[in-house]
Amino acid sequence: MFLPFEMREPGQIRVRNWRSWLLCAPPYDRNATPRVAFVAYEHNDVLGFVAVKHDSIYAGYRADITGPFVLPNYRRRGIGKALMRRAAEWLNQDGIDRATVDCYLHDPTRPFFHRMGGFVIASADDEPGAVVTFGLSQMLELSST
Repeated sequence: MFLPFEMREPGQIRVRNWRSWLLCAPPYDRNATPRVAFVAYEHNDVLGFVAVKHDSIYAGYRADITGPFVLPNYRRRGIGKALMRRAAEWLNQDGIDRATVDCYLHDPTRPFFHRMGGFVIASADDEPGAVVTFGLSQMLELSST
């Protein structure tokens, strides 16, 4: 799932970057909106995470799901769906039922967003690091599954 290249290597997730994002601190202070992150874990092991904010650059979408990621060894076990469901529940509390989410064009986990009811609303040319943006307009249904 979508995770910047510089943060993909094990041990390279920079806690300070996520803290700044959640607190809308520079350089992430474009629009100070409610933000939250959810983590899937078992005992002391983090299995995956997702971050959500009440903001999207696309018209008609009031939220963006950022950085959904599940460790490869734990994929296809329902963890990603559970994280997305929790994000949808949080958004639905504020009446938001449409969100965007990004992934890389050639990311092998791209079909996951199709299974979540997503459809492509923006796509860059076929170049290294190109990003595809999905629109999720069934957040209410997703939160109740």
